[in-house]
Amino acid sequence: MSSIKILLVEDNPADQIMVEEVLQDATTFRYELATCERVQEAPNCIAETHPDIILLDLSLPDSSGLMTLEKVKAHSPHVPVVIFTGLADQQAGIDAINRGAEDYLVKGEISEGTTLERTINFALERHKLRQELVQSMDQVKRSNQKLEDFAYVVSHDLKSPISNLRSLLDMLNREAIGDDHNRQVITMIDGSVSKLSNMLSSFMSVFLTEEGFQQSPEKLTMSAELDDVLRALTQLIDETNTTIDANFSEAPTLVFVPVLFQSILQNLITNSIKYRSPERDPVIRISSHDAGDYVVIHFQDNGIGIDTKRNRRNLFKLFKRFNPKHAEGNGVGLYTIKSILDTSGGKIEIESEVGKGTLFKLYFSKVRELVENDLQGG
Repeated sequence: MSSIKILLVEDNPADQIMVEEVLQDATTFRYELATCERVQEAPNCIAETHPDIILLDLSLPDSSGLMTLEKVKAHSPHVPVVIFTGLADQQAGIDAINRGAEDYLVKGEISEGTTLERTINFALERHKLRQELVQSMDQVKRSNQKLEDFAYVVSHDLKSPISNLRSLLDMLNREAIGDDHNRQVITMIDGSVSKLSNMLSSFMSVFLTEEGFQQSPEKLTMSAELDDVLRALTQLIDETNTTIDANFSEAPTLVFVPVLFQSILQNLITNSIKYRSPERDPVIRISSHDAGDYVVIHFQDNGIGIDTKRNRRNLFKLFKRFNPKHAEGNGVGLYTIKSILDTSGGKIEIESEVGKGTLFKLYFSKVRELVENDLQGG
């Protein structure tokens, strides 16, 4: 049986006696009870007793209301607090929970059965879980910082030696005129350097996507976001004679992180153009509709398609490609799209027929939209 130290901040002698009598019947813990009657006495009591939990009356001679809680928490921010309220002031208990108290009890209910004992146990357990969660979040932050540091090293410190390698290869290539063997070796080395450079770019693409998750969602007009992406891809679209037909009339807006939404569109468009059919110009059709819990975007192309049965296990894995002979690529696009949607509560589905094209169904969770409306009071 555990032993806990309880500090009761209560000025009413009758209530002090009632709490003591109720605690004597506790069967799940042993206790040591200390009492003080004023908020101004609480700091000394806390320093002397080192309580595991504080039972606090909000109506004291030298303080009342939520200010009482704030004064006590200022001296014991890491000690769980259970509030005592009167029958007519239960809202104060609810407000106190929102300000950091673990729970509240109506004084008239303290003597009923094991209410006080159960509340103390639950408050201690909730506080313990909250502390563990804080520690876990701190650990995640430290891990994320390490990843950011690593990404910085990869993006900055490795770019320079790769660039130097390319320069040296150019020099060797010029000096190897007429030497077929050396030129062949240089070509092989150059191919390896190009592959390393592409992988570096892919890692940075994934990292930048992760950074995007830290940004706040906004209410987006999807046609405007698409226009931004198309402007960035103007040359590629013109060179390949690509047609893009977009209709967002059924669901024109979406609450999402702008940079992540544009990343999804850009990855889909570039992939569709990259894996276009040699028999026809690429045509991409994009539409949206409301599907209850989701805003759904359909993205249809007429490219070479994907054998989804054969590749179903690797569709969204990093660095997996399905048509390596057809076009250059690094296999990051679908992985990035799925990561963005999964992390934001959405999902992606694919329907494809080899030789005819692929339909991507993108499900964007509307939870973000509900949260946004709440924040705006709507």
